[in-house]
Amino acid sequence: MKEADTTLNKMFNYRTNEDLAKDQSKYKNYLNDIFDNMEGNETKRVLKSMAKQDKRIKTILENYNDYPEELLEMLSRNIEMIDFVLDYPNKKGEVYADTIGNISKNTMPLLQYDQRWGYGDYGDSIIAISGCGPTALSMVIAELTGDNSITPYKVAKFAENNGYYVSGVGTTWDLFTEGSKSFGLQASELSLTEASIYNALRSGKLIICSMRPGDFTTTGHIIVLSEIENGKIAVYDPNSNERSNKLWDYQTLEHQIRNLWVFSTK
Repeated sequence: MKEADTTLNKMFNYRTNEDLAKDQSKYKNYLNDIFDNMEGNETKRVLKSMAKQDKRIKTILENYNDYPEELLEMLSRNIEMIDFVLDYPNKKGEVYADTIGNISKNTMPLLQYDQRWGYGDYGDSIIAISGCGPTALSMVIAELTGDNSITPYKVAKFAENNGYYVSGVGTTWDLFTEGSKSFGLQASELSLTEASIYNALRSGKLIICSMRPGDFTTTGHIIVLSEIENGKIAVYDPNSNERSNKLWDYQTLEHQIRNLWVFSTK
């Protein structure tokens, strides 16, 4: 009989490695039973399926109540967030950057779940969950003014302190039309036509859009239209690198846009 020679074996008085393997197998089956019988919503079911491809998600499922439901729902639709979500219990409330870094095309999009600011509080939530508006405005400020010091967290705190955040609702549209003036921008509502969008982007302006449920969101979301490329519209989606790397035709976006604002410098 082969003697157990690992520290783990000695700690738990396993006589053999075979005994340890048996208990490990039992524990694995126990966890699988938990996941198989887990009563729950669609988010849990999707995460359970995702765990088959990425075992790290099992850690999240084992500690499900340590995470906001909204954050887990976002993860269920965006595997890009896995590292951010895993670190949430230890980093919630923390902010790690005073700038967005060097400004270039490679800087964009800024993501609301970037670990530099995504754990920061925003009203009764955090930037990663509710900060699409401040993150979108941060990108517009950086590109149009060259100021890299206005992070999504700083915009979020500005919104909170100046009445542009409503508890239970989120960012108000007045942040774009009125609040943006404090950052050296001029903003106005833009008519939803192909000509108005293409003309604005071709003149070097940027556009923020409030989106209806569709390709970008299941509830509501804020994105930036950044330029015209190969006859299509490039976007900065603060919740997805994947969608930001696509080019979009006007007809696809038109019926998903709830409202939009055009930005330039003063």
